Amino acid sequence: MSYIPDNTSRKEFLAERNIRSRQVAQVTLNQFDTFCNQQYGKDGDTVILDIKKSGVLEKSYTVMNQFSMWLSVDHLDLSIKMGVSSRPMVKRMPRTIYSYMVVMKSYFEEFGGIEINDRRFKKRVKLPRRITVEQEPFTHSEIRLICDIASSERKVLYLTLKDTGMRVGEATQLVKSDIDVTINPIEINIRPETTKTKLPRTVYVSSETSHMLKNRLNQINNDDSVFATNSDPIKAVRNETLMFRYYRKKAGLDEKYSHNGRHKKNIHSFRAFACTQIADVHGDEFAHGYIGHAKYLAMYIRRGKEKLAQMFKACEAKLMLYETIEVIDSDQRVKDLERQTEKNQLGLIKIEQILEEVSELKIKYAQKEMEIQQLRKSLGKN
Repeated sequence: MSYIPDNTSRKEFLAERNIRSRQVAQVTLNQFDTFCNQQYGKDGDTVILDIKKSGVLEKSYTVMNQFSMWLSVDHLDLSIKMGVSSRPMVKRMPRTIYSYMVVMKSYFEEFGGIEINDRRFKKRVKLPRRITVEQEPFTHSEIRLICDIASSERKVLYLTLKDTGMRVGEATQLVKSDIDVTINPIEINIRPETTKTKLPRTVYVSSETSHMLKNRLNQINNDDSVFATNSDPIKAVRNETLMFRYYRKKAGLDEKYSHNGRHKKNIHSFRAFACTQIADVHGDEFAHGYIGHAKYLAMYIRRGKEKLAQMFKACEAKLMLYETIEVIDSDQRVKDLERQTEKNQLGLIKIEQILEEVSELKIKYAQKEMEIQQLRKSLGKN
């Protein structure tokens, strides 16, 4: 039965993953291709298949170890494809390298048909030491600050995120029919195909969020996206990440970690806020199940919707930002202006990114010019 393939193709490997995992896997394999082309003069798939064909499967660990070390240093003469653009290859953070290696282990097994032994992997593949830092949650005042300067459409998204603890990718894939506004509290049913765990779960919104969310839902049809600004799920998440960075900067929440230069507060801090506030009332296990962590999800789901709604109501006060609820139905002209302003701002952010890439390319070009001049001098002496 030679017409049935033995292993998974790259396309199938990527398609089987959820949005975020697929994005990480695509970037990983792009960089593995670049590494293999530089080291061996072949693309990554060919290298893996050559190892399989040779029968010396121990070479799998050698290649992954070399890839890990390669990721740990700058390669400014190389360009890495990141979405639709390319950037100079700079060293990756330990946590990023670890996530890339998780992808590579799966890819060697699924694409190459090469079984990776965890004990051998730990012994043969050296990974940089990770500094684990818990995601910092927002405070109530920080979320108020961001919501007060955000557009009405972004504000209802951020309020929903801080109540539900949803991942951004889950929120941007919601459609109107996923939300039941006929019950109190309003119920959001997250479809399994949109979650990291591939399991459905039910979450809720507070009374201060429900009014704005209802206004939003009244403007769209049952199959319409509630929050997405792009039909491509990956681009929709990217847009929200970019817009959040704009509002974070505007709010002055730019503090960074000293060990990796990353912002202490990012769009996932809404999720951390929900987990922290709910844990104060019901404990860590329920809180982590509520926001969709796999280890606690089964126990969370088994409680049933009636019990879950009751437990949410018990911690609703902890999630509230405002002492009073103001229902503001913005004039359509105001909403159109806000939408256009955000669209313009998103364009400016993308322009800034392109200018940064151009600047990096200029640096790379200058370095190459210096290398050429040094080589010419060396040849002139000879």
